[in-house]
Amino acid sequence: MYIKKIQLTNIGPYRGMHSIDLSTTKENNTILIGGENGAGKTTFLNSIKMGLFGSFAYGYKTENKEYFKKVESLLNHAAKAVGENNFRLKLDFDITDELSKAEYSLYRSWRFLNGNIKEAFDVLKNGKHLNEYEKDLFNSRLREIMPPQLLDLCLFDGEEISRIINNNLLSSYIENLSHVLFNLDLFEALEIDLESYSHQNTQISSLNKQEKELFELKEKRKELNSHLNEIEERLHSIFQKQEELEEDFKNVKSDFEVYGGLVRDEREHLNQEINNIENMRKQNHETIRQFVANSLPFFIAKELVIDTRQQLVNEEKFQLYSSLNKQLTDQKISSILEKLQVDNQEIKSQLLKDEILLTVKPSDETGIIHRASFSESRQVENVYQEVKGQKLISYQQLIQENKDKLIEAQGLREKLKVNDSSSEFSEMLEDMERYTEEISQAFKKIETEKEMQDEVKNDLLKVNSSIETIEALFRDQEKSRNSFVESQKIISLSQKFREIQLKKKLQEVQMEALRMLNKLMRKRNYIASMKIDSSTFEVSLFDQNKEAIEKSTLSAGEKEILLLSIIWAIFKCSGRNVPFIFDTLLGRLDRTHKTSILTHFIPNSGKQVIILSTDSEIDEYNYELLHSYTAREFTLNFDVNKKETIVVPNYFTFKSLEV
Repeated sequence: MYIKKIQLTNIGPYRGMHSIDLSTTKENNTILIGGENGAGKTTFLNSIKMGLFGSFAYGYKTENKEYFKKVESLLNHAAKAVGENNFRLKLDFDITDELSKAEYSLYRSWRFLNGNIKEAFDVLKNGKHLNEYEKDLFNSRLREIMPPQLLDLCLFDGEEISRIINNNLLSSYIENLSHVLFNLDLFEALEIDLESYSHQNTQISSLNKQEKELFELKEKRKELNSHLNEIEERLHSIFQKQEELEEDFKNVKSDFEVYGGLVRDEREHLNQEINNIENMRKQNHETIRQFVANSLPFFIAKELVIDTRQQLVNEEKFQLYSSLNKQLTDQKISSILEKLQVDNQEIKSQLLKDEILLTVKPSDETGIIHRASFSESRQVENVYQEVKGQKLISYQQLIQENKDKLIEAQGLREKLKVNDSSSEFSEMLEDMERYTEEISQAFKKIETEKEMQDEVKNDLLKVNSSIETIEALFRDQEKSRNSFVESQKIISLSQKFREIQLKKKLQEVQMEALRMLNKLMRKRNYIASMKIDSSTFEVSLFDQNKEAIEKSTLSAGEKEILLLSIIWAIFKCSGRNVPFIFDTLLGRLDRTHKTSILTHFIPNSGKQVIILSTDSEIDEYNYELLHSYTAREFTLNFDVNKKETIVVPNYFTFKSLEV
């Protein structure tokens, strides 16, 4: 399978329609997709799988309630919120089947109808729409050529690789990968069918004692294998559940930290607003208090203030008049007239004095009451000007403002009270405690299941040994004429073929993996040879002196290099043409091993390699190493404000980041 393009419409954080061209060339086999955590890389991976297989992607044979829950969680929240009904995945890909290549366009879309999700599925083969019957045939053939399990094996998640290494699951992973890629699962299916046929067509009563014993042993072996598969499925389910719990715990913890920061900021902001209001009210209150203490009585006795001020003005005139009358003596007036050369001084002297005094002469009713000093007069004048002005209105406005501010402060305090009484913090803490407890229980279940697994494996070894003994006896006695024995011979032949084929393939894998391993590892030729046991799939490593190297002595990075080399070799020896998808592949590797992966491993990983990375994983240095092999580059930018992802047709721009 070769994926050429994926188109997402309102899927996950991808609001609207986004097309990502995944086509490559022989020289440039790599698609590099960058994005920070939460930008949509996981949604991109899930979209490929769901787009191809629908409900089968999650192990469901039909579209059921649980499947549609997963679908709804994948649909864009903003589009759902505004009532949009356009959610679609489109995949363009090529499949080479029976030496002929066909181009397919696959459409899988969803819409809401009466509150329920409805799925529509359409396929174009070489530009022609397939009918319902042809679509059923296509789905069946697709799951044969590229089953969901194989697509999972093509996805190399750094976290999953780390889990395989840390939990010592390398052998079971190699076994699973080998059976699928080398088509050995087909022979296992044949053996199961023959066992079923034998069971249906064998009359237990007609078998002799040894045949009955063989039949019972094989029945027991089938039960043990079934039990072992159930344990492995439970282990896988528990591991998945554990990962989900750890992810949920991580998300709740992150939300707790982020939400806690927001609450603190909001609380500080509310308290600051309340303090500002109280300070303003305090200032206003002080101004009003001073007004009440100093000025309010004068506003109440405004008329008296006006009369007092007028009395002081009249008294001032009276004092001026009296003073001038005393100062303007006849002698001084005559002197003035002489200087002015005025005749008839005696007549005009009295006239001049009368006219001057007339200008300041007060009313005849003015009497002296206050005899105020100049400063006292000024104080009365100031009081008069204040009473006369519009200051009373400003004080009324201050009083009203204080009332409004009081109401505003009360509202903020109520908001603060509601904020402080929120139960979200306690709910988050309870969730984290619950997740911690459930993770602990998952660990205990894993240990229990592993103990059971070991017991079943031991029982299985004993049963297989007994079966081999009886079958050897049958061969010696040439008791192989009835249908039961014939079917057992075919089963034995199939098992022998699988053993031979597996050994042959694993020998090829050993050589290819060793060649790649020595290219990638910093310690050149540190591992001289490798052996993969065809029955247990245990990997053994040897040095130049043919002495065993304990895998536990390898660093985490070297273990990852070992696993990647074996996986690469298995795919290469299988001849399968599939896309390789690497998600956070380099996170646990040092710089030397990263360089080896990017310059030796990636260019030799087939026709199409899709790498999902952050800018810290593939930084500017690593980008320069990989750039010559990339056919296309993209960056997934998540807009926090709009809560949506934008696909940019280039990788992180390191130069602009430096500036």
